[in-house]
Amino acid sequence: MDIPSIWFKVYTVYQKDPRLLGEWLSLIESDFGKALEIAGRLTGYDVKPDTLLLGFSPQILLAVIVAYGPGVKVITSPQVWSSGETGPGKHSHRLLKLLYREGFIEDIIEVDMAPTNNLPPSKVVNKVIEAVKKVKPGIIDISGGTQLAAIATTLTTNKISYTYPLGRKVHIYKLW
Repeated sequence: MDIPSIWFKVYTVYQKDPRLLGEWLSLIESDFGKALEIAGRLTGYDVKPDTLLLGFSPQILLAVIVAYGPGVKVITSPQVWSSGETGPGKHSHRLLKLLYREGFIEDIIEVDMAPTNNLPPSKVVNKVIEAVKKVKPGIIDISGGTQLAAIATTLTTNKISYTYPLGRKVHIYKLW
């Protein structure tokens, strides 16, 4: 099977271009089964995380789905889930919505992952700690969240993975 070049422009590199992300997501939506097959060929893993921190990079979500399968738990921000139809979280929102509809997502926990005028960093960390404890992850991938969310996760569990695009593939690494 030939892999369309868009996969190497979006999935296997750290891509943020909204036009390319939108084109890639349209391809996934048009043939979901084929997209899972392609992602499977382009994803390697040391571990299979059942939970992830999801920020504005939908590629990480697809990599975790390919590795783990149905039943993934997602911790994400309001900018991705409840108000994610527009703005920087729209691509993650679009893929998360599709995967939820297709039965791959078991639970979505929404939590602020970045500080605001009314939410200092220490409170962000505490809120993420509560969210991680609530979902009780087996292995949680921290590559999609903010730095504060990653810090909070490391204070909560010791089964952590990190997903990273390597140019020709995406790999899910076991951290500890």
